[in-house]
Amino acid sequence: MSFIIVGHRGVAGTHPENTKASIEQAAKLGLKWIEVDIQPTQDDELVVCHDHTLERCSDGKGRVDEHTLAELRQLDFGRWKSEQFEGEKILTLGELLALVEEHDLSVNLEIKVDSRHQAPHVVDLLHAELIRSNLDTDRVLLSSFSHEVVAEMAHHLPRYRVGVITEQLSQDDLLLIDQVKAFSCHMNYENVNQGHLDTLSEANIQTWCYTVNDPSRFEFLSKVDAVFTDFPDKFRPIN
Repeated sequence: MSFIIVGHRGVAGTHPENTKASIEQAAKLGLKWIEVDIQPTQDDELVVCHDHTLERCSDGKGRVDEHTLAELRQLDFGRWKSEQFEGEKILTLGELLALVEEHDLSVNLEIKVDSRHQAPHVVDLLHAELIRSNLDTDRVLLSSFSHEVVAEMAHHLPRYRVGVITEQLSQDDLLLIDQVKAFSCHMNYENVNQGHLDTLSEANIQTWCYTVNDPSRFEFLSKVDAVFTDFPDKFRPIN
């Protein structure tokens, strides 16, 4: 296999997403890349969590950004998946980057924002945390659905590669990709067509596709640069 297999939120199919257990499982399986989601708390700490609300993946309630880090640390982020993961705690970005370095992984940080967040401020927090990390810049890929966040990252973090995430490639996406000199475009695999692949290839932009949990259902599998999956075991052998 010539494409990169990216562990989606660690190994989210079998482990509680975005947790230490999930990331360590990715390392055990021999993955080289993982993807995680980053967003701010009420007290401006960046934490690893996909949803802006707590109910699905923890025993908490309400929005992540309505809680301080200390409050979030009191919650259980593992038991919802299985009793064997009871006690898993939320990770800060700093803890995540240390874990990535410890296990010799590379990481795609997806920055999650909505209307409650100010993109420049979130990118400032990200910048500060990356400066404190010892992780080489070539082991980090920054991405977001938010065009404003992508533009801010490209401007303020020029040493890092950036990716544009989209459900379906649009002209606005292509304009942003060109504007920020993006490294990659991350698309829903169900919406990919040969025209997209040709357009991105001609522009020397890598194509990363999410979330491919059944390799047999993705006809362009051999033509993309990376796939995100909850079940990396289905892509044996892992490269």
